Order: sequence, then structure tokens, then C-alpha cells
Amino acid sequence: MKLNKIYIIILCIISLSLVTSSCDDFLEEKPQDAKGTDQFWATEADAQTAVNALYYGGVPYLNATHVDGGWTPKATMWGGVMSGLFVDKRKDRTFTTASEGANFNIEAFDRTAYLLWHEFYKGISRANFVIANIPTMTEVLSAGQIENFTAQGKFFRAYAYFYLVKEFGGVPYIDFPYTSTEGMYVERMPAEDVYKKIEQDLLDIVDGDGLPNVAFYNNGCYVTKPMAQTLLAQVYLQWAGAPVNGGTEYYTKAVNMAKNVINGGQHALIHPEGTTSDLNSAFNVIKTTKSSNEIIFAKEYNYTKFNVGNDYSRLSLGADAFQWNDANNRKVFSPPGDVLYLPYLPCDMLLDSYHPSDIRGQEKQFFFWEYTDATNKSHQMSDVGIWAWFDEAALVEGRSGDYNMPTFRYAEVLLIAAEGLARTGSEGDARGYLNQVRKRAGLSDETASGDALIQAILTERFHEFPLEFKIWDDIRRTRLYPEEDGAQSGTLKWVPLASAKIQNKPEGVIVVGKIPEYALLWPIPLREMQANKALEGHQNPGWN
Repeated sequence: MKLNKIYIIILCIISLSLVTSSCDDFLEEKPQDAKGTDQFWATEADAQTAVNALYYGGVPYLNATHVDGGWTPKATMWGGVMSGLFVDKRKDRTFTTASEGANFNIEAFDRTAYLLWHEFYKGISRANFVIANIPTMTEVLSAGQIENFTAQGKFFRAYAYFYLVKEFGGVPYIDFPYTSTEGMYVERMPAEDVYKKIEQDLLDIVDGDGLPNVAFYNNGCYVTKPMAQTLLAQVYLQWAGAPVNGGTEYYTKAVNMAKNVINGGQHALIHPEGTTSDLNSAFNVIKTTKSSNEIIFAKEYNYTKFNVGNDYSRLSLGADAFQWNDANNRKVFSPPGDVLYLPYLPCDMLLDSYHPSDIRGQEKQFFFWEYTDATNKSHQMSDVGIWAWFDEAALVEGRSGDYNMPTFRYAEVLLIAAEGLARTGSEGDARGYLNQVRKRAGLSDETASGDALIQAILTERFHEFPLEFKIWDDIRRTRLYPEEDGAQSGTLKWVPLASAKIQNKPEGVIVVGKIPEYALLWPIPLREMQANKALEGHQNPGWN
């Protein structure tokens, strides 16, 4: 693993701060040991530092971004909270309160939108510096290094723009590094054109030789060709749906790119013939592994060795668990900051929709309802816990955790292929890919066709990735929302958003049509509109 990359992140931020963006608030101070712009891009170490920094800003940093501090959902969770399918139990911040009340107004959402916008453009800025400067370092880098480092820059630039276009629609497209304020303020590019730019960056590296065609963990956790192919398959799937509505052409492209990963042979399901329902299940291996080739991309953590920890663990249990005592009357958990709370509590509809034979819905797979401590005392939770994030050692010892957070998994590639094939008339092949995921979970083969098959695939995505933050994107691109279809039926009904029964608006209350379509895009941050005159008068409709 590239644990040395984690270890030198502080150096990355310090050194790169002077050559990326003078607008980055947290990079404003100039440390005494930092290099100036006339000194950077001079050594192989400089190049590696710049590349390493790509992994700690932009989209990957959503895992650490909060609205107003640690007592709010992470940025990765915001879409799920807005959907009502997940609940922030504390609900004492403007964004989450407004979202639960379905008060989609610019005052409540502006701060949150700005944090997203700023983080994505921070990642783009870093990527643009890498893409522009690495090719000039011919005296200190080999041709292979230059191609690889540049490819990593293009991956992260495409990754950030993909999130920008999903979250905001058309945005200013900037593909060069700013070294002054000249040319800084750019008009919004139409969303379809942004997608074309993303596609070009990813095709450049998918079709090139800069990235190794190996599994993520076999490449020291740096960008691989299957990672780029998976991202491009995601891009095509989103592009095919609303609001751009690329349709059949892009569903077909999504299938073809997903097949490149499938046929490449670098990645596979854990326990493809069916997994167990214990702590050795595929889903527990996904949680704990730092070697499995089901993982195509993950956010890295290692607190024990490098003090870079995963703090999702303290968000895996409700506050009541902080009061638990063991049989010796000692506190069971001592979480960092004495904080335990659920910012991403799944709604009962989701939990009740798993079929009884679906291992994913069973105890200590994705979720859990009971915990037995080291003294063998059992504790019942008032709300379901998030087992996928629970790290016992971290919570007992009062530290952040060591588990990585999966970002792209092979199961998603199979379901992208399944959906694209189902939407373009190849239903037999679609069922084949879908049923690989179902078989692993302990389910019988799906035999549906037509719209029922597409609904089955959407349900499978929700059941397979409830804690990997896919649902808001699926609602956005399909304009469909999941409703109950019988307790423990294993199925959900996906109905038009405008007439859907929206969960938890407020908590525990279901209201029809409570999410307006305009809320599927964030408002352009007011700070950006004030600073960039080219954005004036071009707010996303509905947020005016």
C-alpha cells in the first residue's frame, strides 16, 4: 500500500499550497520550509508530492467535509439526507433542518453549496497544475513517469468536474492553472459540454498507456486503468439520464466501458457463489479488507501507523451507546471527542425491504441492532447501527479507525452493465450481470423483463450500496423515488419523484411530492456569483 502517501500528506499540502491556488483559505499561510513557485516542479520529489496531494482534496475530501463542524453529516451524506431516505438524528444545523422540513431555499443551502463548489475546484486546481507542469519535467522524470503522473491529474480533474456537473449542472470549465487573477472569472459551460470535457480526459487515459491495468490494491492504491474505466462508466450512466438525457447512446457507452472492467479480469466479486451470514461474509471482508480485488477505488485511512484515521466509526451508533457500561460498570466506548451519533440513519422502509434471505439486511452485515461487549454483556440499540462503519477497536480505545472507505466496487460495475443492457433491449445479458450480485447476497435469480427489470436493478443498487452514497445520483438521473412494495419482499416500487411518497419530511412523516425537481441541483453559491460577474443572473432555476 502507499502508506507513505498518507504519511506525507502534510508535506504535500505545505509544499503545494504555493503553487496551486491563492484562493484556498486553508492554504493561505506560508510556512518557512515551503518552496516558492520558482523552486517547485524541479525534482522527482516535487512531482510525487503534487500527485499525492490529488488524493487529499477535491472529491476524496468529501469524506471529511462538514457543514458546521463534526456534529453534522459529512458531505458524502448530504444527498441521502436531502432525499429523506436517511435521517440526521441531531438535526440542529440549518441545512439538515431545512432539508427535513423540505424548505429548499437558498438561505439554508447556500453555505453547503459553497463547501461543495470550493472543494471540487480545489481538486481541479491541483489537477491543472499537475497536468500543466509534469510534462515540462523531462530532465528529472522518465517518459513513463510523465505519462503516469499526467494521467492521474486527468483522472482527478475529470472526477471533480463529474461531481460539479452532477451537483450544479453547467459550471465554469477551467483547464489551466491560475498563476494570477487574469482570466479567473468564466461563464457557465452547458452541462452537456462539461460532460464532453470529462469524457475526453478519461478517454485520453483509458486509451493510453499511462495507467497500469492492475487492481487498486496491487498498485499501491494509486489510479489504475480499471479505476478510470469505472469512473467513465459512471459518467456515461449519469449522462444517459436526466437532466442531460443522453439516452440510448450513453447507456450503450456505459455498458461497453463497464465490460472493459469485467473482461479485463483485474477485479471480481468476493464469494461470487454466495457468501455467509457471519463476520467472515463478503460484506465484512469489504469492510475490513485492504487487499481485495472487489475494491476498485477506496479512500485510504490508517490511524494506527500514520495518524490519518477514519472517523465514520463514531457515526455508526446512536448517542445512547455512549452511556453503555460493561459488566464491570466501565464505559464500553470512549469515542474521539466523546461523540457518538447517527447522522445517516436509514429509514425503516429501506431496512424492511430486504428479503429475509438477503444477507445484506441481516445482523452485522451492513447494519446491526445488538452489540455484545468484551465482558459478554449484550446491549440493544434504540436505532439501528451502521455496521459497515463500526470499528470496535477504535471506539473502545478512543481513536479514529483504520478501515478504508470503498468508493468504487466491482458490484457496481456489474449493475451499470445490467442497467445499460436492460435499457437498450439486451435483457438476457442484463439479468446475467444482475444475478451475479443477487447470487452473492443469497437471492434467487431475477426473471423480470421490461420496466420491472429496470426497477429490480435500481432496487439492487439501493440494497447493495445503501452506505456508499449512490441513491441521490440515482434519483437525479431517473427522476424516480423508491417506495415500499411489501415488507421483506425484496422489492421496491420506483415512482415519479413528483408524485412519490417522500420519507421523513419531517422525521417519521411521509409526504407526497415533497422534493421539488429544482432541488436535485444545488444553488450556485452566492459568494461565487458575487465574485464572478459572469455568473450573475445565471442561478439554477427554482433557487432565485
